[in-house]
Amino acid sequence: MTNKFFIKNPIQIIFVTIIVSSILILLLLGTIRLEEKIEKKMLDISTYDVISITKNSAKLIENLLKFSHNYPEDIKQDKSLQKKIENSLEILPTKNIKYAYLLYRDYKGVFRFLVDASSPDEKAIVNQKFDVDNKKWFDIYEKKEIQVIEHDVLHELSVTYLIPIFYKNEVKLILAIDFSIKKVADINNIIGLMKNAILGIIVITLIFLIILIIQTIKYLAVKKTAYVDNLTKVYNRNYLKELEDFINLNDYILATLDIDYFKKINDTYGHDIGDNILKEIANTISLSIRNSNDIIIRYGGEEFVLLVKISRDEPLAALNVIERVFTNIQEKKFYINKKDYIDVTVSIGINIVPYKSKNFSDAFKLADIALYNAKNKGRNTIEIYDENEDINNKCLSINEIKEAMDDNRIICYYQEIVDSKTLEISHYEALLRIVTKDGLIITPDKILPVIKGTFILRNITKCVLDICFKRLLVDDKIKINVNLNPQDITNDSILNILKSYATKENIANRLGLEVIENEDIMILNDAKENLLMLKNLGYKIFIDDFGSGYSNFIYLTEIKTDCIKIDGSIIKKILVDDVSYLLVKSIVAFAKEANIKIIAEYVCSKEIFKKVEVLGIEYCQGYYFSKPSAFEEE
Repeated sequence: MTNKFFIKNPIQIIFVTIIVSSILILLLLGTIRLEEKIEKKMLDISTYDVISITKNSAKLIENLLKFSHNYPEDIKQDKSLQKKIENSLEILPTKNIKYAYLLYRDYKGVFRFLVDASSPDEKAIVNQKFDVDNKKWFDIYEKKEIQVIEHDVLHELSVTYLIPIFYKNEVKLILAIDFSIKKVADINNIIGLMKNAILGIIVITLIFLIILIIQTIKYLAVKKTAYVDNLTKVYNRNYLKELEDFINLNDYILATLDIDYFKKINDTYGHDIGDNILKEIANTISLSIRNSNDIIIRYGGEEFVLLVKISRDEPLAALNVIERVFTNIQEKKFYINKKDYIDVTVSIGINIVPYKSKNFSDAFKLADIALYNAKNKGRNTIEIYDENEDINNKCLSINEIKEAMDDNRIICYYQEIVDSKTLEISHYEALLRIVTKDGLIITPDKILPVIKGTFILRNITKCVLDICFKRLLVDDKIKINVNLNPQDITNDSILNILKSYATKENIANRLGLEVIENEDIMILNDAKENLLMLKNLGYKIFIDDFGSGYSNFIYLTEIKTDCIKIDGSIIKKILVDDVSYLLVKSIVAFAKEANIKIIAEYVCSKEIFKKVEVLGIEYCQGYYFSKPSAFEEE
């Protein structure tokens, strides 16, 4: 299915209004920018001739001073020179040129008048102080070029031109010209009208937007009541109808949940109690799921639908959420009054591949089939729809594995791990087995592929841990290794079990933990920290199948590994394959330096054992010493 929004967006018009408002604001800014460009163009056109005239005036002054070696002093002392310069400047003032005057800067940096071409009542006297308020008066001495100072006047374009007059390439005098013209009224009025019109439209649009937002909020509030179940306050079937055409099934697993024997609860305790239980079940589910990712819907009566988001980084997280829902309901006490409570259970059917269905309806039917199977098996269970059940006849089905767990048909076989020097048994590795109803013993290769990636794998781990723990309690002389998958190392329930075992005397030091060192365990959050924590509790850490692929020597030292097991596929070739022999030799050399013990797997002949012994490998495991077998009836 294509990726679509869950609900058709009811506020698209708000976005359109915001876009229109943004365009209007940009138009207003553009108009202001246009006004600035027009003003600049008017100024350039109007002052072109003025700049030429003032440059000529500056040259004329330079000519008058060509025999002078100290411009300011000569002008101050020579009245006739002052008059000549003043006469040259008096022709400059016009309708638009307001003032023309010649200044110098004294040794204190103060600007003073030398010549002023203003009218007699406004004329400044020689050496009169001139106050400046713009940095460009000083910049002209450094930049040695004409400076233009623009003044902010409402109805005029006003500037001051500063023209440098040089002596030996140093600025000695400044010819200042004040120029201003009135803005073109028609252009000014048109631009003003444009700005006012745009501002008015923006104000009206914003008022409309505020009203629209208020109405949309009211609309969504009303619509929400249509999509929310009045009793449980979770989404209802109406929401599901709206949702099913827009959801991307690639992103979710689909589960249906039904309260076991709910009719009996209603008949026994009354509908008020039944309603309270429905509300508490809905609340428990809501607290168990991830609110930002998962969706809970009351489908009808006592049935709920769960859409649980799949995480690309943690693909098992979705199944973990459903198991958490199931566990939390199992552990909750449902009170029928202040003192008395009843235990309520649920059955859950899961479709882990809804994206393989043509549409949501077909995917829902498969989850419902799994729910039906869960009810048929006695309720209070989770059932996963297994599309491979008929295809993969070589493996047990998920349902058969769950039945074996329910019937306590999970057992362990044990294989000896012997000391290479003394040939005495050092410890055992516990190996998973399932006994079928017909008495056949099923090995892990027909079990693990089916449950890989499901919470059932973790439950299998719990069964194996329980079996080994009880074995250690019975026999305080033996040591047993159990296999943990990378997800077990970061699972709180598994870690809590191991923590509880460590509180028992003489258990953790005899229960070795074998972990396959692969990329998963390297990237899983807290895996390294958890392994170190378990080691501190007294457990020995064994890295299984080392050398077969992902082998990180540094990681072994970081987690303070006690022992590595060299993969059997390498050991069995050390007699005939030089590369395998050299690989084992290099692993042994590293382990010796790092004070890590080694177990050679798949030691199936005397010849391999002798080669292993020569290499200095401390422990061996394989058919040469023993085959996996049960101690006695589990």
